[in-house]
Amino acid sequence: MKEKISVLIPTYNVEKFVEKAIRSIMIQTYSDLEIIIVDDCSTDNTFHILQQLAREDSRIKLFRNETNKKIAETLNFALTQATGKYIARMDGDDISHPKRMETLYNYLQENPEVKLVGSNVLSIDEVDNVLKKSTLPESSETIKKVALYTSPILHIWMTYKNIYEKYGNYRIAGVEDYDFILRLISNNVKLANVQEYIYSVRIRKGNTVSSMGLIQLKLSNYVRKLYEERIRNNSCIDSFSLEEYRQVLKTNSFQKKMFGLSAFFLRKFLIRKKKEGIIYLPLAILFSPFYQGKYLINRVLYNLIKHNK
Repeated sequence: MKEKISVLIPTYNVEKFVEKAIRSIMIQTYSDLEIIIVDDCSTDNTFHILQQLAREDSRIKLFRNETNKKIAETLNFALTQATGKYIARMDGDDISHPKRMETLYNYLQENPEVKLVGSNVLSIDEVDNVLKKSTLPESSETIKKVALYTSPILHIWMTYKNIYEKYGNYRIAGVEDYDFILRLISNNVKLANVQEYIYSVRIRKGNTVSSMGLIQLKLSNYVRKLYEERIRNNSCIDSFSLEEYRQVLKTNSFQKKMFGLSAFFLRKFLIRKKKEGIIYLPLAILFSPFYQGKYLINRVLYNLIKHNK
């Protein structure tokens, strides 16, 4: 007998994409779902579109924050409304393959030692053109090896609700998924990625992927620091505090200027052929060694380890 999956979908100002996103969940081949949508006080037409969709499908449970609370707090509220044994994530501007829920659910049934599973993803633009394919590490062993360099599982995983109850909810908006995965690895929870492209992540101006920049890199460094602290102390407890988190978020004008120059040269490198653009890569690293430079080095190490598993 199949069991209920609670799909958590935070939304914010995604009126152009939200209907396609929600309908991609509504048409899943695995139908025993509750679709928990929490709109984070959108200022466009997003919530109105969601209201129309909710009238179509009784599985949709629609909520709206009175003020903009950001993604971590929004997801934590959604978790309090979830009644399924399983929790799956979805963003309000992405697209799920029709068999995504069925594929992830079946994987967890066939591999009971694995407690959380993600998948490979496609990156798409604003009109659904595929920009690239991302292959994520498959085994728990490889995931653990590369976790210090970048998130080895994207936010679109499926897990058991009691995993959140046992190891805690989201806490750091912007890198809430990476922090959660690192905490599970610290607790020796087995993780995996299905080697199928069953989710499309939309790259667009204004979403987290394209807009966080310096802040997201600073937060990524912070959650890695907390992870290394737990490993070093052989403990599942770290020094995270809201005060320290707020300090990490602070960025002065000099940092912003240097990162802006770094990002400019990195774009120059990316939009040219590698041979022609290679001169720009050292400049991108030079102007932001601790953030952009560290990010680029980590990506190289991640790919080396992933491909030499």
